[in-house]
Amino acid sequence: MNSKKAFTGGYYILLVEDDKMSQVVVEGMIKKLNLGRVEIAENGKEALKMFCSHRFDLILMDGEMPEMSGIDAALAIRAIEKDKDLSRTPIIALTAHTTEEDKALFLNNGMDEFLKKPLSPTRLNQAVQNVILQRSFEAKPQKSRDLETTIDLQQLNRIMAGNKSLLDNCLQTFESTYPPLLSKMTACIEKNEYDELKENAHRLKGMLKYLAAHNAATLAEQLESQGGTGNPTSANLTVQVQALDDECLKIIDRVKQVLVDNFS
Repeated sequence: MNSKKAFTGGYYILLVEDDKMSQVVVEGMIKKLNLGRVEIAENGKEALKMFCSHRFDLILMDGEMPEMSGIDAALAIRAIEKDKDLSRTPIIALTAHTTEEDKALFLNNGMDEFLKKPLSPTRLNQAVQNVILQRSFEAKPQKSRDLETTIDLQQLNRIMAGNKSLLDNCLQTFESTYPPLLSKMTACIEKNEYDELKENAHRLKGMLKYLAAHNAATLAEQLESQGGTGNPTSANLTVQVQALDDECLKIIDRVKQVLVDNFS
């Protein structure tokens, strides 16, 4: 199964839930959101049997069930994946337990996301997109390692919340905004206008942090700091601006790659 097409409504979802009302409500939400096809298991043991015979894009797992709990089922699924060298299937915990300790318990025992009951369509849709997008990042280890040198993919995913339109808009804004800022910074260095250099470096740093571009943000922060001293070395500043320019070009390339790889 191809997780990319799932963004247009093609997920194959296993709902593990013993409560009939919850089954009806969650399945109805999934269909209304056009998230894909649903299979239902009424407890953890049944879920394991279905997992072994099908490859699901996503599992929605109730926390407390007879026969086998959600946590026990999730741990068993992770053990099967490890033993058979399978890719990780995202599992979202569905539970009425809402403390931070409860959340940590689920996330530390095989779950990828945590949703409080009763669910809302908005929260369900967002959680599904989050975990599927994260899986698509992890499914490309070679590219991910390359991307991590420029962009923190996990943080980018959290910031954008799996929203293609938001990421695309941020990229377009960045592409149109960073060149003028760098030009202003170069002019400030030539004119010894260090307060303005500091201001423009600060603006660019903020944009870079939204793109989880830590290397570039560090370069911008260094320029901001040196501009604030009022007595930097112009030659060094020019080199740093060029390095920042080079890093910005890499960021554009990497974000476009993310958009193609994960949203096509």
